[in-house]
Amino acid sequence: MIDSTCKNAKILIVDDQQANIDILAGLLDALGYTNVKTITDSRLLLNLFNSYEPDLILLDLLMPHLSGFDVMEQLKTVIPAGTYLPVLVLTADMTVETKRRALAAGAKDFLVKPFDLVETGLRIKILLEARYLHQQLENQNQILEQKVQQRTIEIDKKNIELFEAKEKAEASDRLKTAFMQNISHEVRTPLNGIIGFGSLLADQDNSEEDRIQFLSLLKASSNRLVNTITDYMDIALLVSGSMEVTIKAVNLVKVLSEINSKFSTLCNIKNINLNILHHQDGGEFEIQTDPELIQKVVSHLVDNAIKFTQNGSITVGYRVDPEKIEIYVKDTGIGIEQDSRERIFESFMQENVSSTRGHEGSGLGLSIIKGMLNLLGGEIRLESVKGEGSTFFVSLPVEPGITDHAESYKSFTKKALSGLPVILIADDESTHRIYLDSFLKKHTSLIFQARNGREAVDLCREHPEIQLVMMDIKMPVLGGLEATREIKSFRKDILIIAFTAYAMNSDRKAALDAGCDDYIAKPTDSDGLLDILKKHGFANDAYLPG
Repeated sequence: MIDSTCKNAKILIVDDQQANIDILAGLLDALGYTNVKTITDSRLLLNLFNSYEPDLILLDLLMPHLSGFDVMEQLKTVIPAGTYLPVLVLTADMTVETKRRALAAGAKDFLVKPFDLVETGLRIKILLEARYLHQQLENQNQILEQKVQQRTIEIDKKNIELFEAKEKAEASDRLKTAFMQNISHEVRTPLNGIIGFGSLLADQDNSEEDRIQFLSLLKASSNRLVNTITDYMDIALLVSGSMEVTIKAVNLVKVLSEINSKFSTLCNIKNINLNILHHQDGGEFEIQTDPELIQKVVSHLVDNAIKFTQNGSITVGYRVDPEKIEIYVKDTGIGIEQDSRERIFESFMQENVSSTRGHEGSGLGLSIIKGMLNLLGGEIRLESVKGEGSTFFVSLPVEPGITDHAESYKSFTKKALSGLPVILIADDESTHRIYLDSFLKKHTSLIFQARNGREAVDLCREHPEIQLVMMDIKMPVLGGLEATREIKSFRKDILIIAFTAYAMNSDRKAALDAGCDDYIAKPTDSDGLLDILKKHGFANDAYLPG
């Protein structure tokens, strides 16, 4: 392999005597070397060197114009450092001084004139083999260097990945700590109110006025606990990708009216004006979106505005252009600094770390909003001036239309009741049955109770006078959804309202698909029960607040 490679090596002969060139060229040809060039003018060597790139130079020392020593000095300027390029000196002067000078200039070997052709052939062969081996070693070094560089890059990349993984792990640990601290605070605090004020309500020594105040505070603690649990459920569904979206016609006037009903009392307590602005045309505006998610989005924004506004007003409205609908919530609260406007959309964060516990709440509101808007194809943006207030804008990419009195919710037509209705409570939890019984007895002439779905079906068969069923979804023997399907198969006119502690959107859809006429999530209070009774014409006006 080496020999065949050497036979193709590029050999350059530089000698001012043509006779010497002819002898050397003839020898090389006879030995099988195939790539030989010659020059007699040493001044041409540098140009020829750059184009020819020889593997071996046979160089005469004593030449006119440029001696062999001068040529070797020139070659030093063009041969890369570390490159092995053998120069075989041709000379008749073999004094010690000439040898030393030639070696110092870069010569690797000597040929003495007149030439011994056998010796000449051997010396040429040895130098070309040395050149080949040096090239092989250089190539291996380059390959090794590339591998080292590549490995270094891989190690650096792996170190970066490990560092990022470490940062993520530490961030995850911090998030878990924040989560545990947050959930502990947001669950224990309202539980403390519920347990504490519940005990005070049972104390007969307290005045009626105090008991009314205790009941109000107990209800506030209960609502706070429900909202906290709902937030944790929502963020878990968003993070796991399990939240379902149901697109239907949603009446924005009804959404804003429900917002007004939900938050007006709290705003009055804080002496904040709640302004609800409707579309300028006065019509009822419909959009195609998920009614439950958009209601939660706006509720979170208004709830945040109330938390961070001590006086002034909160305004809720919407704008319409050809490409989108933009719902806005504007407050005159504390405002948000420019450098904090990205961080507030992270979980458990308010404007800064020190104020994370400055206001009650799970700290998940804006991250929930952002996650829900991603599902709806919407966006949120913020305008704020520190100390003057904030405005959150929620845009939805829909093409709505103005309609007159559009109705986007399922409605029911009930015949006028003669006397009070008969109601069936189907629930395996005795505490919930007792609660419903205590509340509903004001609005009914008779109450039946069932502890499982099978009992509920049998009671509906045996008592055709039953007009309303309060149906728990999860029960033993026969589940609420199966019981509903069976009851509806022989009593299509009966009204069934589903009760469940599973408050996800998919559960609502499953209940309605099974034949339930409406849906209410546990826990519920007397106001929620009264609203749903009034909605379906079952509330006894004698017991309604005047």
